[in-house]
Amino acid sequence: MTRSTPLAVGLAVLGVVFIVIAALYAFGVLQILVSDPSSPHHYTHMILFIVLAVASFVAANFARPKTV
Repeated sequence: MTRSTPLAVGLAVLGVVFIVIAALYAFGVLQILVSDPSSPHHYTHMILFIVLAVASFVAANFARPKTV
């Protein structure tokens, strides 16, 4: 498997996007996208996006070329 800098950058950007979405769920901005908007903040969605962000950052670390 070849290591790719553009892939690593793309995964890191995706991780940042997931962090932003998690913050928006935490502050209740994205409540209109859930089935019951009158319910309290959907922290489970926030946790899901944080886990996806961490997974993206880990994948970006494995995808980046290593210098010796």
